Amino acid sequence: MPPLRVGESGEALAKYLKRRRSWQELRNHYTAIGERLVPHNLRHAYAHRAHVFLGLAPKVAATLIGHSVQTHLAAYIRWCGDDVVDAALA
Repeated sequence: MPPLRVGESGEALAKYLKRRRSWQELRNHYTAIGERLVPHNLRHAYAHRAHVFLGLAPKVAATLIGHSVQTHLAAYIRWCGDDVVDAALA
């Protein structure tokens, strides 16, 4: 992994991934099925898993990813579908 510094880590990680054959193959796979894979998807996946799999409160997940709660909820609430609500109620 490249050294990750505040304010520069996204660009460093993107460059690192783009040079890896496994990332290129994965990106090509998603392109072939009409999806777009970019390094920022890792951030989205982290936020999604923080809620769905780990059950972290929005405040905790937002803090870990570097968002305000408002920004975090605005960006990721779309992944809280009816199935997630039903599972929580069950």
